[in-house]
Amino acid sequence: LNAQGRQETGAQRAEGEYRRALASLQEGRMIETVAALEQALKYEPTHEAARQTLVGLLIEANRNDEAMRQLQLGLTLDPRQPAMAMLLARLQIERGGNGIDTLMRTLPYAGNDADYHAFLAAALARQQRHREAAEQYHQAVRAVPSNGVWWMGLGISLQAEKRNGEALDAFQRARAGGGLSQELQGFVERRIQQLSH
Repeated sequence: LNAQGRQETGAQRAEGEYRRALASLQEGRMIETVAALEQALKYEPTHEAARQTLVGLLIEANRNDEAMRQLQLGLTLDPRQPAMAMLLARLQIERGGNGIDTLMRTLPYAGNDADYHAFLAAALARQQRHREAAEQYHQAVRAVPSNGVWWMGLGISLQAEKRNGEALDAFQRARAGGGLSQELQGFVERRIQQLSH
């Protein structure tokens, strides 16, 4: 059997296991579903649908350690998966980590994904890395200029960097952009007053 043929059967076997997994998922047989998905990934580690399904099931079952392991494996094989990187970072943050390394590795493949840039910006801001956070918020609001929450995040990071003129502008755009809860609106108003004096 040539290498081509062997590779093909690996992919075909993976696809067969994946289909079996979906069938047992519909019947609610979780243990068999997870086993079939794991088997599919043994045959074909880059089978994205199998990995995503497996990760989803593990998270639903509160098996976050295993889910994180699967996400890390998937990103090691192919870092060009922003959604997977965001999910892993979110789990890392819930665990008390900061998720920044995970997000930075996949950043070159995030393109103009505004949610990705804003998520990374928030993670950076939590670590007091406001200059970098402001850069990421800038990319997010360039793509989605109507997002008041992101403008507010940008304002907070700019103010932390003592760039008060730009911060004031960002907070005014946050107010204009809308989508803020009453609490956040109050916060933005106070910052605007503070920076206007």
